[in-house]
Amino acid sequence: MRMSRIAAPLIAAAAAQLLPLAAGAQGFYTLPKDDFIWNWGDVGEAQQRGMADIEVSGGESAFRCDLKARMRASSNRSPSDIREIEMDLRQRLDFIYAVSETMNYLEYNRELSWATLDCKRQGEDNATPEQRVERETAAREKMLRELERRRDRQRDDD
Repeated sequence: MRMSRIAAPLIAAAAAQLLPLAAGAQGFYTLPKDDFIWNWGDVGEAQQRGMADIEVSGGESAFRCDLKARMRASSNRSPSDIREIEMDLRQRLDFIYAVSETMNYLEYNRELSWATLDCKRQGEDNATPEQRVERETAAREKMLRELERRRDRQRDDD
């Protein structure tokens, strides 16, 4: 009985951590059908002053997207923290979902001054299902290699 009191919360916490990953990987969210622009923070052009701190391009599904974001002056993120955010977003197969999650987090913590994600729908993918599977598998393998490289580097730093 004591074990179940301990195991249940641990399992629930682990499942909560994995659920967003599973949802993104299995496509439990729906993207718009056409070009779109999402904004966070101060969305008026007059409020979007200064150079962007974060500039990342990426893609998901049939979309090619550009993210530009500016941190608040009160944010305590270092330039290396910002570079790490950019690198994390570049590596994600679910780029749009990852950007949305990250910008919502930064906005919630009042670290984000403004952000704009501009996504354009690319031409239809004429690849066969087999070619798409091969391309997705190669991208996943690349992502896993990069994650392993980061873990190794982090272990070496510790």
